[in-house]
Amino acid sequence: MKSRAIPLLAPLFFAAACASDFGSQTAITDPNSGGQPNPDGNNTNVNLGGAQDFGYFRRLLDSNQVPRPGDVDDAGFFAEHHTPLPEPDCGGRVCVQPMLGVMANLVNGNNCTLLQLGLNSPLAIDPDNRPPLNLAVVIDTSGSMRAAGKIDFVKLGLMQMINELYDDDRIAIITYSSEAAVVFAMDEVRGNRNRLRGVVEALQADGATNLWGGLELGYQQVLGGYDIEQQNRVILLSDGQPTAGVTAEGEILHLSKAYNSDGVGLTTIGLGTSFNHALMRDLSLQGDGNAYFVEDASAVQEVFTEELAYFTVPVAFDLEIDVEAGVDYRFRRAYGSSLFTHDLTTGRLEIPSVFLAHRTSHDDVTEGQGRRGGGSALLLELMPNDELEDDGETEVASVALSYRVPGVDERVTQHVKVGYPYAADVLIREGFFDNAIVTKSFVMLNILVGIREATEAFHTGRGAEGIDVLRRLIAAVRDYEEDLNDGQGDVDMQLDIELMERLVDVMIANGALPQETVIAEDPWPGD
Repeated sequence: MKSRAIPLLAPLFFAAACASDFGSQTAITDPNSGGQPNPDGNNTNVNLGGAQDFGYFRRLLDSNQVPRPGDVDDAGFFAEHHTPLPEPDCGGRVCVQPMLGVMANLVNGNNCTLLQLGLNSPLAIDPDNRPPLNLAVVIDTSGSMRAAGKIDFVKLGLMQMINELYDDDRIAIITYSSEAAVVFAMDEVRGNRNRLRGVVEALQADGATNLWGGLELGYQQVLGGYDIEQQNRVILLSDGQPTAGVTAEGEILHLSKAYNSDGVGLTTIGLGTSFNHALMRDLSLQGDGNAYFVEDASAVQEVFTEELAYFTVPVAFDLEIDVEAGVDYRFRRAYGSSLFTHDLTTGRLEIPSVFLAHRTSHDDVTEGQGRRGGGSALLLELMPNDELEDDGETEVASVALSYRVPGVDERVTQHVKVGYPYAADVLIREGFFDNAIVTKSFVMLNILVGIREATEAFHTGRGAEGIDVLRRLIAAVRDYEEDLNDGQGDVDMQLDIELMERLVDVMIANGALPQETVIAEDPWPGD
């Protein structure tokens, strides 16, 4: 029997409550035009760019450091979760899937109204049939790259990349330490593989970190051979803070943006725990690309494989999402993309291009538990107004999607409305969820916010409170996930539980004194 609906008594917030076009598109097939459909039910998630993993956070834990709240990257966390969205039956290359979840949050029991905006596509990608690349790889060879074998596993990743590049691909290799240098000028791979291998094998680490100089040379190499029929991109690797040449973050971002405006995309790869995480993320976002963290040789190889195969073929250009809150709601916060801007009643996301993701299920993980490639999640937190106009079924939001198909000027549009069958201030104990997909996203958001609150508590002298939050979350998530997938559980949630347990251990090792945690008899009320 359902519990009696109760009105919302508190504001809704968790602390106190809840590129340019190119001609060839052969790497994407359309089941509606004779191509091969996606083998996983014609349903491929779409990636919005930015951080693609949560590896930097994990590496800090492995170094026995308690991450700070700023190290909790929501886009990277969400990218490590696969959510199989509803069938993309909107008739276009990209469909927006708004889904609603309303329940007491798992941190303190107050109301959380969550609107998930998923993007997916009926198209499939063929990683063996992508357009040719015009690619510059910019490699940090400063002295710190000698530590922890970083230069060695970067070499392994580059060797794999050289093996997988097509003959028609063009590549340049740039190194930067105290100075930047072009060690292999832009040229076709055809006839140059052995020479490229020799260049990579000869890489040595020494000196300071002139990131500006390396990045500029990389862009110049790509722009000098720019071809509208190719994917023009720079891949930047760094393990440290800029210490030579121009070091100001704003100036580095400005340099990069000028080249991005000329149609050259940027992907960033961070190594170790000393690189400028925020700078690498922001560079990738404005550069129409992805940001990765890699910790070992297998991760480097995985990233190079994914980046070349999946994230070099845009599925749509100039994508825009406009969201308008219903009359009884206002926006509280957005998670998943720093490009989403909003006021109290309207929100907007603008992205130059979007790409297909590659992960197909919750248990699609690498041997090293790599979970990159789940696709992006844009989660919007709303709160009811103090005074409500509707006392029954409520319109939560209206959503409009538009984008441009590559090679076509005409824009494709889609409009969807999202409703809640109760008044905006009504909360059902077991929650209201449009489907199991948004239920998982609701849990995922609670984990993210709980982790952020726990790290903030630790760094403000309230470690015991942070541990208490994590332990109650662990119990709720375990209760939620154990019956999923016919009793097999959900790998994403299992690894999230391990992550929270690891965070608790590191907090205790760094001086937090836990207290006894009271766990509710039914920690996941959605049963």
